Amino acid sequence: MCILSRLKRISSIMKRRKHSKNENEKYLNYVCEQSGWTREEAKKKMDQAVKAGISYKYYAKRKGWARTPEQLERMKRNMESVAERNQADHEHALEVVCAETGWTRGTAKTEIEKAAINCGSSFKDFYKFRLWQYTPEQQREFLTLKVAEKMGFKYNSNAKAQETLQKKTRFAKKYSDLLGRKWFVNRDISYEEFLEKIEGVEDLILKPVASTQGKGIEKVHCGSGVSDAEKRALYDDIMGRTRRMICEECIVQHPEIAAFNPSSVNTIRVLTVLEEGQCHHVYAGFRMGRGGIVDNFHAGGIISTVDVKTGITCMDAIDLDRTHYPTHPESGLPTKGFQIPHWDQVLDVTEKAARRIKNVGMVGWDVAVTEKGVCLIEGNSEASYQIIQLPYVEDGIGMRKTFEPFL
Repeated sequence: MCILSRLKRISSIMKRRKHSKNENEKYLNYVCEQSGWTREEAKKKMDQAVKAGISYKYYAKRKGWARTPEQLERMKRNMESVAERNQADHEHALEVVCAETGWTRGTAKTEIEKAAINCGSSFKDFYKFRLWQYTPEQQREFLTLKVAEKMGFKYNSNAKAQETLQKKTRFAKKYSDLLGRKWFVNRDISYEEFLEKIEGVEDLILKPVASTQGKGIEKVHCGSGVSDAEKRALYDDIMGRTRRMICEECIVQHPEIAAFNPSSVNTIRVLTVLEEGQCHHVYAGFRMGRGGIVDNFHAGGIISTVDVKTGITCMDAIDLDRTHYPTHPESGLPTKGFQIPHWDQVLDVTEKAARRIKNVGMVGWDVAVTEKGVCLIEGNSEASYQIIQLPYVEDGIGMRKTFEPFL
């Protein structure tokens, strides 16, 4: 029995090594295609990156060929941070899987690694999607990290083009006509200009220009009841911050949407894919806050899947831990069967936004709905795939089929 276990262990190691080698070949070919380098040039650059601590996969995923030496150094630091987070995720995944299955730690690790080769799942995918319950064939029906990465490699290979989405000020300039609100940056603005920009504005949302997942966002009052002295103090505070921030007029959302959670702007996430000149609305979700000022799924919010054809929520809302909410935990409103107002405008605005940005074919757009219409919030070239798969885990439904036509 001991010998058999050792043989299985050796076989598993050999499979992982072969898989890793094949993956590296894939990333090498991808970099050659995107950079125009010869195979020898690409391999030399990527091997140099490996010595500096940047893997083939990370080099390809983060478009290393388009980076300056300084940016590559930042990539290395980012990869180190990602590695630390992944290690924590791996430990948590092993704990959860062992508790749920009764497996030993070694068995759990082996099964997670087998699933990674079989269907491209991450450690987090394995426990979030409860993949131990399914056969290898069924596992391959799930929307996993590998599928999301394939889509990213295919549609979003241009690093320069993606900067429009990543840099909030550049985004605001490009889509100013679709934003539906005033905005400015806390740099090089006189007090008189500040007063002009906040005229008629009740509240401001302050966003760090480099933040993601709703981190560091603040809401400040600047309208009715605020004295001249308080406005001056607010100006000094905002302009004196070392962190560069984009300051936006707070959106007054549609009352039917505000009813779910009035303290946050509850937004709609719409994923578009541009394929041969046609804009496909692949997925939509209604994001709701839970008492805070942000609705972000990774910041405690919940999300309900929306039928892209009708604009009606078609699943109970869920949170990141896969807890289902037939009713909103704060307002008590049903999360399934809600008709998003101005749905035709939601589709129209996101298609306009998708067609305007060149060389970025897959984007997760966030929009807000007011009584007057739809306001574009931001675009994400690496939109979360887990929010698409998670609602269907309890029913054992894999959502890879949604992306199959584009793979």
